[in-house]
Amino acid sequence: MSKKPSLAERLEAVQERSTLRLTTHGRKTSKPHTVTIWFLVDGEAVYLVTMRLGRDWPRNLIKNGYAELAVGGASFTGHAKQIKDAKRLARVNQLLCQKYWAAWLGSWLGFGPEGAFMVSIRE
Repeated sequence: MSKKPSLAERLEAVQERSTLRLTTHGRKTSKPHTVTIWFLVDGEAVYLVTMRLGRDWPRNLIKNGYAELAVGGASFTGHAKQIKDAKRLARVNQLLCQKYWAAWLGSWLGFGPEGAFMVSIRE
């Protein structure tokens, strides 16, 4: 009998993928809304970043927090919370620049994410 992989192992298996499919529930309609976005994994933490908090998916997460993630044949469901802590935001930006060259380049030009979310995965 094989042991079920831990959350950290499941996330490690997909962390090098460049994008995931995020499904949120609409703020007004509660209907599913799916987008393809960048993501970051740090241990058991999953981070989502946006250049514009005014987009639908960040506004949906701020309103109700529901997040369904699909990446590399794996799926995860959890609750997302906007990150406001400066130290955690700095860590997310560091991870972003390490993973995505465009983010690294943007940081040199003074651009960075307008917001970030941490998704607490339910197992």
